[in-house]
Amino acid sequence: MNLSSIRESLLSVRLFATACILLLTPIVLRSQDVVPVTTRTSSNDESFVVERVRQLEAELEKQNSKLEQLQRTINQQQLAIQALLEKVDKPATTTLDAPATEAIADKKTPATAAPISTEPQASPLEQRLAKLEGQVLKIGPFRLSGDFRLRFDGIFRTASKAPDPPLEHVQQARARYRLRLNLDTDLYPNLSFHAQLATGPLNNQLSSNQDFTSMTVRHPFAISEAWMEYRPTKSVTLQGGRVQSIFADNSRFIFDDDIRFNGFNEKYIWSFQKNGVHVSNVDFRAGQYILSTPNVAIIAPGSPLTRAGEVVGSTGRSAMLFHQGLLVNQTFNEKWSDQIGGDLQIYQHANQIQLASTNDGVALLVQPGIGIALSGPLPGIGNATTTPGGVVYTASGFQVARLTYRLNYSGWKAGNHAFPLLFNVQLARNVATGVNERDAMLTALQIGRITKRGDTSFLYVFTIKGANSIISQLTDDDLGTGTGVNIRTNHFRFEYGIARKVTLQSLFFIQNSIRSSGQFPSFFVPLGAFTPRTYRIQQQIQFTF
Repeated sequence: MNLSSIRESLLSVRLFATACILLLTPIVLRSQDVVPVTTRTSSNDESFVVERVRQLEAELEKQNSKLEQLQRTINQQQLAIQALLEKVDKPATTTLDAPATEAIADKKTPATAAPISTEPQASPLEQRLAKLEGQVLKIGPFRLSGDFRLRFDGIFRTASKAPDPPLEHVQQARARYRLRLNLDTDLYPNLSFHAQLATGPLNNQLSSNQDFTSMTVRHPFAISEAWMEYRPTKSVTLQGGRVQSIFADNSRFIFDDDIRFNGFNEKYIWSFQKNGVHVSNVDFRAGQYILSTPNVAIIAPGSPLTRAGEVVGSTGRSAMLFHQGLLVNQTFNEKWSDQIGGDLQIYQHANQIQLASTNDGVALLVQPGIGIALSGPLPGIGNATTTPGGVVYTASGFQVARLTYRLNYSGWKAGNHAFPLLFNVQLARNVATGVNERDAMLTALQIGRITKRGDTSFLYVFTIKGANSIISQLTDDDLGTGTGVNIRTNHFRFEYGIARKVTLQSLFFIQNSIRSSGQFPSFFVPLGAFTPRTYRIQQQIQFTF
């Protein structure tokens, strides 16, 4: 190679190096490790060109290293996104459902059984994603959750036949929906607030369902729950406001699952170390609920309160409920646990509840508290009264003692679907009276649980509720259609998980009345034993968010 060829080659290298400098200088200058660039430009200095090329190669290596680091970061983000997408179809760690539980996301229902986890612990990445999801669901300081349910509801009963008293047939088919919205916030680590808004007629304390009717008029959306919760210690919980029953278990036995009380709840959990009798904790509970405030200084003759047995000239007193008891939880091993408990409900001035199911009673006891004139009295009558259509219960009082036993088994798996088992039996007696029909009972068996797509669950319930056992206006209105007590009912429920948080439910009720008016002294019931068998079908789909 001659001298001119060498010069031409060096000139080409210079030109190429200069172009690279012009293109890469902005990138190099932004780099954290910018190498000082010399300003020598002599065309005759070959060593300068070689040094500049070396510097450029070093900077390119640094940029390549940063690009590789960026690519690794992108790959990690893609893995996180993929894990989030897969999490949509993964089952969440849950506990055994109570009988007839209708899931509400993040709803603060008092637990009534020791939970049994049957799913593996979530990975740290899944825990981080769950925390992120929780942050997304927040609106300001509030956590948002709720559910929406679409239901077909059919009630069918034939007409009575002579010589029985005339009773028209029932053929009611309707579409209904329910919307509930929960708002929760933690003011401090030991002080929180919960509220729930729900649909439903304002004069029906037993239902948050809204019928497809009323032309195109907007439907009400009212306060269903609102309470403050204070936890001074880990074992003590105090609530005040519009609260759930302190022993709420969604079993459809004593109280309807839509019933809420104005008052206070207290709970103390006494935990134990591992012991020979397998007792994990004892749960002490108490609730005090104010049902009415008549605001009548002196009861005058002709006052609606006199119809409820109140004495003329006395002060109108509030109807109240005091509910207290305990639950003992045992854990035998990872698969088996049980719960046994008892509680006592003491009602004061209980006849006012029956009075509120009459036109003059609702005007005195209900409407002043909400400031609205209702379209009718409160539904749910069914107890025996001393006169036909009267407001004085046949039972001289209501003090309902209840015993409950619940057995939990974590069950088995078929594929990736879990089938836990739950058995529950409850007995109740109104110990405030010695009259007939003061007892009630319920048994329930549930197999399966809905956590993800393809899961199935089956529930069977059998119950008998005497006409003097529990208060009809507060107990379930699905097990007892048209009357909450004086019934014997078989209930079947099947559930199928369409997707995570989307469940298809089929419910079937077969109801028979037990006793007729006049079978006992001062014993009159709305629906007697001659009432033909009632069938009720509910087909519904529920979305939880």
